[in-house]
Amino acid sequence: MVYFECQKCNETVKKPKLGKHLEMCGSYYVSCIDCHKVFDWESWDKHTSCVSEAQKYQGKLYEAKENQNKGQAKQDAWTDNIEKKIEDQSNNISQQTRTLLQKLLGFNNIPRKQKPFGNFVKNSLKIWDEKKIGEMWEVVFSANAKPPAPAAASTPAAPKAEAEAEGKAEEKKWAGWKRALDDELESNSGELSWQKLRDALVVRYRASGEANGTSEEQLQCLALSEIPEAYLSADDSLVRLPKKAKKEQ
Repeated sequence: MVYFECQKCNETVKKPKLGKHLEMCGSYYVSCIDCHKVFDWESWDKHTSCVSEAQKYQGKLYEAKENQNKGQAKQDAWTDNIEKKIEDQSNNISQQTRTLLQKLLGFNNIPRKQKPFGNFVKNSLKIWDEKKIGEMWEVVFSANAKPPAPAAASTPAAPKAEAEAEGKAEEKKWAGWKRALDDELESNSGELSWQKLRDALVVRYRASGEANGTSEEQLQCLALSEIPEAYLSADDSLVRLPKKAKKEQ
């Protein structure tokens, strides 16, 4: 992530927020924190990466890795998507989660996978509450989730779990989130990670014909909101069928 120093107020600003800062500050020039080059309104946006410590000290002897710039550009785009997500006040994100993510974005190289992300949050923000970490990851995941590809009519290649869930949904009419939740957990030894459970519930709901054009993100949030607190654990990210519910079945 590239950081700039405003030449008018001397404030250090990371690139995703620079445009808004310049409009408010009225500055025409900024300098890169790493390479100290000065950029104007027309050129700062093109400065997507900067010299590393190795480049500074090795000079002409430095050989950049082939995928280094691509990896940094991918990381920056991933971070920018999170930034846009939490700045959009229309998104249904709690203020606590929004604040924690804003603090997290002050760090470099945030992991893009769930388990390393959780460890990073614990080490950087000193947060150990798995539920809070899960809520943060949900925002991060949805900010960078790829839109679902349209299914080809002749393609039999749906993932096994998705195909099984669709088959179950077609066998029965939609009997409510609670019933679908219990069925899904019961068929998976009574427990699933919240991500897999969420996705399976959304597949069931869509296959039942109840979605009526509702977006994937809205359905994911709805599915998560329908999971009773008794099914959650403070120790890990698994959703489990309570023992009482197992006996009743």
